[in-house]
Amino acid sequence: MEIRLQDSFPDQVYRAVAQQSPDWLWIFDAAGIPIGVSPAHQAGQSLYQFVYEHDLRVLQEACRALLRERRPFFLIFQGVMPDGSRIWLESRGYPVQTEEDDDLLAAVSARDITLYKQQEERLTRLAYYDALTGLPNRRLFQDRFMQAMHIARRYHHKLGILYLDLDDFKRINDMYGHSVGDELLAAASSRLSHSIREPDTVCRMGGDEFVVLVQQFEHPEDVVKIGRRISEALGQPFDIGGHQIRISSSIGAALYPVDGLDGESLLQSADHAMYASKQLGKNQFRFFANPEGGRV
Repeated sequence: MEIRLQDSFPDQVYRAVAQQSPDWLWIFDAAGIPIGVSPAHQAGQSLYQFVYEHDLRVLQEACRALLRERRPFFLIFQGVMPDGSRIWLESRGYPVQTEEDDDLLAAVSARDITLYKQQEERLTRLAYYDALTGLPNRRLFQDRFMQAMHIARRYHHKLGILYLDLDDFKRINDMYGHSVGDELLAAASSRLSHSIREPDTVCRMGGDEFVVLVQQFEHPEDVVKIGRRISEALGQPFDIGGHQIRISSSIGAALYPVDGLDGESLLQSADHAMYASKQLGKNQFRFFANPEGGRV
């Protein structure tokens, strides 16, 4: 789409519209030299100085195509304000030709969609993260498991799941109340997050049950080490609401492909191993394929 400026309205009309519009506007000549910026762009920088560095290359390529080939574009990018804060802009680039002397210009207009993006991020967190602990939820676990499964199948990598439950958690709620129980769950989740390795993912499945997706290991003993680290971290006393609270965890492990070929079957195997741990005295670690496995 190429816009041609008509002379039906006086120049001051166009100028007033540009000055009062909430949209941002940058104007370039045919050589790509900026010749104007709208008042809405209070930061005052040139377009490329304003754009967040992660988005800069894509925008520069789009602008080059606009100037050389008269090719319009639509992009969403982030801008950096003078105070360092970032905003989201929805932009359109389009060629402009004046009626008077056929000068070829180009313009990039943009509108601030920061509030929309923030709302989008909030909805994403609600959909994929547990509200109490901030951990990924079951839905996000399924997505990450599918990605990990694809890599494991393609490159013959190992994959494991730890299913863990906080022992006698109902007793905590009964003794101290649900608010203390919620604080304990949040604190335990933080310790879990710090107990796993970089490639692994810990998710809250609901209640006091958690799952750890374990990737990039060589031997089952590596999974045992992760389980031991989790058990030791959770076994340290928690200071919640002025109470010193101790908890333990029962952990079950299942390995791909011997204990299941998909997410649901692996989860069920790890869940069965976790219940076997509880039946053997709690504060235990068991593999599904080896119910006589050692204590953590």
